[in-house]
Amino acid sequence: MNDTRLAPYFHPTQIVLVDDDIDFLGNLSLQLEADLPYLLFDSTHKALGYINDRESEAPSRQRFFRFDNGGSALSGGGGERKVSLDTDAITREMYFTNRFSQISIAMVDYAMPQMNGLEFCRQIRNPHIKKILFTGVATEVEAVEAFNKGVIDRFIRKSERNVYEQLNQTIRELQHAHILDTFSAATDVFDVRVPDLLRDPAVETLLKNLRARYDFVEYYMTDDPAGFLLVDGDGELYRLVLVDADQQQRLIEQVEASGAPQECLKLLSTGDNLLDPAMLNGAQNVTSDPYRQWKSHIRVATRLEGKRSYRWAVFEAGLPDSDVTAPNSTFNRYLEWLDTVGYSLM
Repeated sequence: MNDTRLAPYFHPTQIVLVDDDIDFLGNLSLQLEADLPYLLFDSTHKALGYINDRESEAPSRQRFFRFDNGGSALSGGGGERKVSLDTDAITREMYFTNRFSQISIAMVDYAMPQMNGLEFCRQIRNPHIKKILFTGVATEVEAVEAFNKGVIDRFIRKSERNVYEQLNQTIRELQHAHILDTFSAATDVFDVRVPDLLRDPAVETLLKNLRARYDFVEYYMTDDPAGFLLVDGDGELYRLVLVDADQQQRLIEQVEASGAPQECLKLLSTGDNLLDPAMLNGAQNVTSDPYRQWKSHIRVATRLEGKRSYRWAVFEAGLPDSDVTAPNSTFNRYLEWLDTVGYSLM
């Protein structure tokens, strides 16, 4: 049984909204939360053509995996060879300029003149696109039956008093489910060693809480040390270091090998502090006051009790001494671009 709670990365993805009532679409666009990227269509034929024409642009999730003894997860053969996540490949995902334009959700009204919403959903070729049906009282029975058969993923009644609040929440849930499902589909093909971080509900909750604090819209799993890169709408980077006791010990060994002062090693050895990974990359540039420079990269760690006992801290990333650079294509720039072209596709 696949108990993965988190995909190894997340970034916002595109939502396609379909309704023949242009006034309803206009009002709907005002009710969606500002950071949800959407395109509006008043024609099922246009919307379906747009979605299915872009099917070939969907990224191959297999590129995120590698055989433990070398080779590619796509090369086949190898019998019982284990497959691991390639965290370097996962991090490179944030440099793809088209990552936000991948379609994750199609939302359609049931009563449409060219074809009804259920027929529209049946004709979407990409099985990982999540489908939401807007329905009225008269079509609720059909919606329930379609949900039970897996034709749609959710249905929302237009008459609900809190319909827009429900819609915003549903879209966010399905955006994450879209990427998690495509990742899980690939792990089912290969015998993938899924890291414990991605299976732990406590880590999932931590990321949700940090999203509100740091306002990040993307994350990408990292290794050595374990954790995640967090990216906000303007491309500002943060590094969440999230390690268990064994990983903390390996980190201390790296710090010692890099020539850190004993006082700093003592701080890290207590388990109550963590080091900014950027310091390991810039250790050769330490000035005449090494203690002060090393200590400035140490932060108090917070305990997280999940399936394992973790320590975590967040550091600014993307700085000159960091091993990562900010992406040129940012989510806020994408939203600005989408505002200029969205209505032209209707």
